[in-house]
Amino acid sequence: MFFAGFGQGLWNPTEESKMSDLEKSDRIAMPISYQLYHLNLTQLKQTLVAAPLRNSGLSSAVIIDFPVAKNQLESFVIYNAPVVAPELAAKFPGLDSYVGQSISNPENSVRFSVTQFGLHAMFFTEKGVSYIDTYTKDLNNYIFYKKSALFENRNFECLVEGNVSSGAKVMGANETSAPTMDDSTFRSYRLAMACTIEYAAYHIDAAGVSSGTLAEKKAAVLAAMVVTMTRVNGIYERDMAVTMELIANNEDVIFVNSDNFTNDNASALINESQAVINSYIGTANYDIGHTVSTGGGGLAQLNVPCTANKARGITGSSAPVGDTYDIDYVSHEMGHQFGAHHTFNNSCSGNRNSATAVEPGSGSTIMAYAGICAPNVQNNSDDHFHAVSIAEMKACVTNVATCSTNTANGNTVPTISAGNNYTIPKSTPYILEATASDADGDALTYCWEQTDTAISTQPPVASSNSGPNYRSNSPVSSPKRYMPSLDAVLADNLVPIWEVTPSTARTLNFACTVRDNQTIMGGQTNRDDMVVSVSGFAGPFNVTSQATSGISWNQGETRTITWDVNGASNLPGSSTVDILLSTDGGYNYDIVLLSGTSNDGSADIIVPNVAAPYCRVMVKPTGNIYYDINPVDFAIGYSVVSTCYTYTNNTVLSVPDGAGANVPGTVVSNNVTVADDINITDVNVTVDATHSYIQDLVIALNNPNDDQVYLWGRYCNGEDGFTVTFDDDGQSLSGATCNDPQTGTFAPYGNLADFNGTTSVGQWTMLAADYYNGDTGQINSWTLELCSQSATAKNDNFNSISEFDIYPNPNNGNFSIHLMSTSAKDITVDVFDIRGRNVFTNNYTNAGDFNQIISLDNVTKGVYLLNVSDGQSKETKKIVIQ
Repeated sequence: MFFAGFGQGLWNPTEESKMSDLEKSDRIAMPISYQLYHLNLTQLKQTLVAAPLRNSGLSSAVIIDFPVAKNQLESFVIYNAPVVAPELAAKFPGLDSYVGQSISNPENSVRFSVTQFGLHAMFFTEKGVSYIDTYTKDLNNYIFYKKSALFENRNFECLVEGNVSSGAKVMGANETSAPTMDDSTFRSYRLAMACTIEYAAYHIDAAGVSSGTLAEKKAAVLAAMVVTMTRVNGIYERDMAVTMELIANNEDVIFVNSDNFTNDNASALINESQAVINSYIGTANYDIGHTVSTGGGGLAQLNVPCTANKARGITGSSAPVGDTYDIDYVSHEMGHQFGAHHTFNNSCSGNRNSATAVEPGSGSTIMAYAGICAPNVQNNSDDHFHAVSIAEMKACVTNVATCSTNTANGNTVPTISAGNNYTIPKSTPYILEATASDADGDALTYCWEQTDTAISTQPPVASSNSGPNYRSNSPVSSPKRYMPSLDAVLADNLVPIWEVTPSTARTLNFACTVRDNQTIMGGQTNRDDMVVSVSGFAGPFNVTSQATSGISWNQGETRTITWDVNGASNLPGSSTVDILLSTDGGYNYDIVLLSGTSNDGSADIIVPNVAAPYCRVMVKPTGNIYYDINPVDFAIGYSVVSTCYTYTNNTVLSVPDGAGANVPGTVVSNNVTVADDINITDVNVTVDATHSYIQDLVIALNNPNDDQVYLWGRYCNGEDGFTVTFDDDGQSLSGATCNDPQTGTFAPYGNLADFNGTTSVGQWTMLAADYYNGDTGQINSWTLELCSQSATAKNDNFNSISEFDIYPNPNNGNFSIHLMSTSAKDITVDVFDIRGRNVFTNNYTNAGDFNQIISLDNVTKGVYLLNVSDGQSKETKKIVIQ
């Protein structure tokens, strides 16, 4: 085995102050938060020599650790995955690309290149996309950041030219036979990527070879193309089992001194692209062509690979580098070439396609218009194709683009069922749940997406009887999707801005796409569709009991659960309901209080033998998918007292002007110091800011652990200031009407609930940066509100689990459990974070006198809930990890 990581000296955390004299690599947009590392690039290259080709049939022994979070490494098995033809690689050494699969989290993958521009890596994880780029031009220092930390406002227009090429099939969004990438075939296309002299000059200058030879200049341009195509292929390989490889003589269409291209005119350039590539390469010598420039936006013809129009695709950007360029621009335009239409429902420059307008607002997937088609769902695209895009592209590669080199990848397609169709009451949340399996045992991820296309009011409104109400989210490992999100329901909000629960009769069409995430030789996807009908005569179905704070139950007593039926009992599968209990704040409902009771609005239950301070009750029909939850936490066996504390900084914080368009100026900060040791259950922040163009601002809050939540993410436009309270329960600023100044209570860009359960003691830091030059401002003051709930057990012997102790507590993640049990059943130990996510579970043999050491790996500091059950009784205790 070949290993490389922290322990082998590959990566070492570093600081900005250690490289103040070094020239920085060119960046168009800086993330507001990031980590810097020193990389031993020589050692990395030496380790990579042993990586086998992805299609060699050999198992790789090369394991490399990469940063995946702050000071956290993850091990990946690495394969050589070129994006250039062998002949081109021989003429221009150092154009290397690789692919890797995580060992500990197989659903995570990395696609990276090593060129004369250093290492560039893109990580696909359930927590989102992250990147590593060069930070200094000596190629020794690197920046790791999450895509969510970028706040680049885009100025890009994509046009789509022409109709479907002969032989292609137009896939309707709700067509039940819509195909997925399910034929166990890895398709490779020969790519001719041409460039204008302006594009070449940009990268020649970045490489510092303006006075170099022609070969050196072309090598620099090829390196830039390799960085882009490595990232583009990472998505196409996972979602489509498609890769593209630069042709053997691609240098012939890299123009350095003169060209036959019109750099700033997309309509002219798309015609020139076809003519020039055909002339220099020959129509028989490539499968798909694309020309890159520094102006003119994007333009592509649909369904063109392997046809006479196969080079009719262009991408133009004044800054042809970075995530936004690679994913939002190049991947998008090539998606058109492979047959995918736009997916956004907004009307922007006449570019909406009514047959595939499945995403609310601007949309958020690759073929949408995230950030450039207000009201915007978000600033940039997520790294996946919508189900309707995959269907269109599959139709293209199987019916039109059939000239690829195909390899059987031995990857079995997963099976999936989206479940039955259901009718639910209006104004009522519901749960979509798929079942899937994979014969290869691959780590599956799921993506539930709405596929309704009617043009409708955006952002969505509850009264809409057609069109998309629900955004696409990145694929996750859970087959469930709560509609709207469970966090929103727990906050008693059924109409968050991009997940709006209908209040009127209508039909909702959904597709669930399952991915097997096998990027080594191409992933396989499968899809199943289902329909949710919303009744206009039934609902809302609403739990009305346990609706006030401070409620505490005792074990063994009788309690009454009430709910408004409002005609829902007449719906299919709704004559009876199940009443479920959560003991972790509403995230997991693993205790059945009552099963199959009449759906008549009231039921008595016996409080079970559990002790927990943060409980919720869910009422759900036995044979349907809708549900409701009581609106506030209550306790069992505990008394809970809520207290809020405020901390204010009145020192004016001046925010320096931005360093350019989408380039932040100096990040500035100030602090409040919290001495109170608080069990955080809610965080709110009020910010008073003055700025001559508030859309320039990005504002974030860091806790003492250096966890970060974004508050203001380049919202609104040219207003002159705001006084805003950021509260997770507030309305979204995305798509909101902005005033001058903007005032009120709004949801932050991130989630302040991420701070729940973390440590309170220490410095809380407000950070701010200006992302555009020409306007300045200041933060006049800010106030931090921390709310806590202190829980006290009413009776130490509340549970029959006796002598239950945890020690030490607080601890570093390693602790011991001791208890005495009279049960003959196994002991089950579960640990949940404060948001209810299970971070540890295991079963142990019960010998009566139970002693067990528990080790929690890779958990952050904060408060956790430990549940212990012996099959007869169950108890929950709080643990603090420091």
